[in-house]
Amino acid sequence: MEPDAAPDRPVVRASDADREATVSRLQQAVAQGRIDLTEFGERVEAAYVAGTLDDLAALVADLPPDAPAPLEIVGSRVPEEVSSTFGDVELAGPNAPHRVSTVFGDVRLDLRGLRTDADRVEVTLSAVFGDIDVVVAEGVDAELRGRTVFGDRKTDLAAVPRLAGTPRIVVHARTVFGDLRLRSLAPGESASRWRAMVDRLAQRHLPPPVS
Repeated sequence: MEPDAAPDRPVVRASDADREATVSRLQQAVAQGRIDLTEFGERVEAAYVAGTLDDLAALVADLPPDAPAPLEIVGSRVPEEVSSTFGDVELAGPNAPHRVSTVFGDVRLDLRGLRTDADRVEVTLSAVFGDIDVVVAEGVDAELRGRTVFGDRKTDLAAVPRLAGTPRIVVHARTVFGDLRLRSLAPGESASRWRAMVDRLAQRHLPPPVS
């Protein structure tokens, strides 16, 4: 008598959380250059209409396993890795993330409140169809490394004496279809481009209107 055939594995329906997890892995893959933008768009579209876990697994079968997300987030501590798809990432506070990536979203990182005993702080940022804007305090030694494809790159640091006790900040950044900017601002100065422009205009002594 032949042994009974092994029963088929049950089909498990995919949840919205499963689909979002797959899209997050695809977002990381395109940011790392493992897949191109065309593949990314096709796979994301397929992920959002996938009906089963097997359908989702097939979309990431040729990608490395997803690294586990950091679990410990205490108070104002920033996670070591932050990613977003179809949304912006805005971070500020006493800690700097090690890596931030977005697809169809901007990265805005304000490091003026950074508190550390390290002599050197390095962050790695990437954006596809989004801008990267990094702000440091005036007097902090900072350097921008990286490249942009179909976008502008600009470093705008104030020529002032270096602040004692501050680390050297090195920004490794890459954008595709987005601008890349590293700038310094005084304490309390708004990091918003529009707000900063309004502040500068308010400080000017404009002639009185003609009556």
